[in-house]
Amino acid sequence: LEASLRRFAHYDYWNDRVMPSVLFDSKADILVYGMGELQTVEIAKRLSEGYPAEALQDIRGTCFKVRTKDYVPKSAVELPSYERVRESKRDYAIAARRELEEADAVRGNTLIQRHGNYLLLQNPPMPPLDTGQLDWVYSLPYMRWYPDCYEKQGGVPGVREVEFSITHNRGCFGACSFCALTFHQGRIVTARSKQSIVEEGRLLTKQPGFKGYIHDGG
Repeated sequence: LEASLRRFAHYDYWNDRVMPSVLFDSKADILVYGMGELQTVEIAKRLSEGYPAEALQDIRGTCFKVRTKDYVPKSAVELPSYERVRESKRDYAIAARRELEEADAVRGNTLIQRHGNYLLLQNPPMPPLDTGQLDWVYSLPYMRWYPDCYEKQGGVPGVREVEFSITHNRGCFGACSFCALTFHQGRIVTARSKQSIVEEGRLLTKQPGFKGYIHDGG
């Protein structure tokens, strides 16, 4: 999620300045944006087959970087560069709007943003999971708690609000200015089956600390 929201040049509240894509700061080979299940499976499959990282640059829902001199032009929407959005609020707004307009798995285009001597390339979004795939994802044996190593730091208070909550859908067509959900999950809304939701509800009733009610479903 954090990499997804920082995949382009972005304003960072901690540093109070516009930062480059986290792909450059992290020195990673590839960045997965969106919810990421299908991308992760495809990446793992190709790596297990012996493909190098350079051969993973056509996977939807991912970003990668190339040197400008090595870039082979193709159909893409270009955003104002990192250097431009860093200096101009107008260019920052233009980039943000184009990013949101292309956050659509049906009609989204490849995006490029220049960072000095490099180009950041974002492949079109990965299609959302369908109901069957969502049911499978939420049936996995999650720990449903944070790692014990956080106890020494006082735990993770935020877990209390979601410990007994159920996710029943993904995606949002709203694109509200105060929320990044559309940018992260896309506009297409998909939902789990009723059976999957009921089964998770029953599982929650058996968890330590259950007080007799589900916090919310959303």
